[in-house]
Amino acid sequence: MDITTESSPDVRRVSELPELHWFSILSISIFALALNFQWAALGTIILPSQVFKMVGDLDKGTALAYVLIPGAFVSLFANPLFGWLSDQTHGRLARWGKRRPYIMVGTLASVIGLAWMATAPSVISLALAYAFTQFVSNAAQAPFHALLPDIVPPKQRGLASGVLGLLVIAGNIGGVLAAGRLLDSSASFSLYRQELWIVYGILIGVLLVFMVVTLFSLREPAVVATPAVQHWTPSRSVVQTIVSTIAACVLLWGLITLWNAWHLTTITISSDVEQVLIEILATLGILRLFDFRPRRDPDFAWVLVTRLVMMLGIYTIQNFLQYYMRDVVRVAHPEQETTNFLIVVSLTSLVSAFAAGWLSDRFGRKRLVYICGSFMAVVGVVFVVTHSLPIVIAAGAIFGLGYGAYQSVDWALVADVLPSSKNYARDMGVWNVALSLSQVMAPILGGPLLDAFAHAGHPVLGYQVLFSMAILYCVIGTVTVRFIRGSQL
Repeated sequence: MDITTESSPDVRRVSELPELHWFSILSISIFALALNFQWAALGTIILPSQVFKMVGDLDKGTALAYVLIPGAFVSLFANPLFGWLSDQTHGRLARWGKRRPYIMVGTLASVIGLAWMATAPSVISLALAYAFTQFVSNAAQAPFHALLPDIVPPKQRGLASGVLGLLVIAGNIGGVLAAGRLLDSSASFSLYRQELWIVYGILIGVLLVFMVVTLFSLREPAVVATPAVQHWTPSRSVVQTIVSTIAACVLLWGLITLWNAWHLTTITISSDVEQVLIEILATLGILRLFDFRPRRDPDFAWVLVTRLVMMLGIYTIQNFLQYYMRDVVRVAHPEQETTNFLIVVSLTSLVSAFAAGWLSDRFGRKRLVYICGSFMAVVGVVFVVTHSLPIVIAAGAIFGLGYGAYQSVDWALVADVLPSSKNYARDMGVWNVALSLSQVMAPILGGPLLDAFAHAGHPVLGYQVLFSMAILYCVIGTVTVRFIRGSQL
C-alpha cells in the first residue's frame, strides 16, 4: 500500500449522488462556523494581543511570526496526512464512517490545545501550544472538508459553497466579536488573564456544540468492506521522497550558512529569507509525497497557486491589522477597532457570499474570482495612501464584498477539479497546503519587515510596503485563475 496510490473509480459515481435539501447541507456544514470562529479569533485578535502583552511594542512583529510559523508549518503536512488516513479508513473504525471519528477526536484534542494556549506563560510555550493545536485541529479539518465532495452532487456545489461561505463568515464575525470585545491588552495582567480564560472558554464551547450538530446530522455512505486490510508500509518512492526532501532542505541551509559566513559578496541572506526558501522546498516535498502532479493535473495545480497568492494577500492584511491600527491609525484600543473593521468586513461578506455561490453555478467561477481580487486589491491601496480611521473602516466594506465572494467560490472551484474521487480528503488536504503555506509566508515576510522599519524610525513606511505587497498578491491571484480550464467558466 502506498500514499501515492493511483486513483480508481469510486464505488459511488459522483454524478449519481442524490440531491440534498438545503437544511441538510447547512446542518452538516455548520462545523465550519466553529472552526472559523476559532481561527479568526486566534489569528486576528487573541495571538497578536497575547504576544504584545508578553514582549511589548518594538519586537511584537518578529515574536508574532515566531508563534505563528511553527503552527502553520505543522498544518502543511498534517492536513493532507489526516486526509489520506481518513480516505484509507476501514475495519471497525469505519463503522462510524470515514470522516466522523477524525472530526470527533481532533476536536476533543483541540480543547486540550486551546487550554494549553490560555495558560502559556511565554512566547516559546505559546508557540508550542499553537503548533499542537494546529496539528490536532487538522485531524478534524481535513476529513470535514472532504464531506461535501463526498455527498454533494456537482449541480449543487455552488449552493453548498455559498452555504459554506456564509458559515465561514458567520464564524469570523462571532470569533472576532467575542475576542475583540472581551480582550484589552491595556488592562492589568491579572484582569487580562481572566479575560483570556473567558475567550478561550468560549472557543472551546463553540467547537464542542457545533461538532455535535455536524456529527448527528451526517449520514456517511457505507464503507465497502475490503477482502483484506493491508497494513501500510512505506514504499520505495515514499522513502525516497522523504529522504530527498530532508536532504535538500539541509543542503540549502548549509549553502546559505556558508554564503553568509564566507562573505563572498556584500549581499547577506537574512534568516527570514532562509526560512521562506526552506519552507517552500519542504512544501514541494510534502506535495509530491501526497501525489500532487502538476503536469498530470494542471487545473488542480493552478487552483492551488491561485489560492496561495490570494490567501497570502488576505493574511498579509489580517495578521498585522491590529498592529496597523496601533502604529499607523493610532487608535486608543486597537483590539476593539480591529474588531469593528472586521465586523464591517463580515457584514458585507454575508451579502456577497451566498449570492456568489449561486451565481457561480450559472455564470462561472472564474468571473467571480476576477471581481473578488479587484475589490481586495483596492482596499490595499486605501491602506497605503490613508491613515484615517473612518476611511479605513469604510474600505472594510469593499474588502468584505470581495472576501465573501471569494470564500464562497473557493470551495466550488476546487471541487470542480479534484483529481481523484477515491481520495477526496487527501486531495482537499493538499489543497489546504496552499492555505497553510500562505500562513507561514505572511508572518515571515511581514513581521521582520515591520520591525526593521520600526527600529529605523519609519513604522508607517513599513506598513505601506507591506500592504503594497498585499496588493501585488491579489493581482497575481486574479490573473492566475484564468489558466484553470476544468472549472465552470
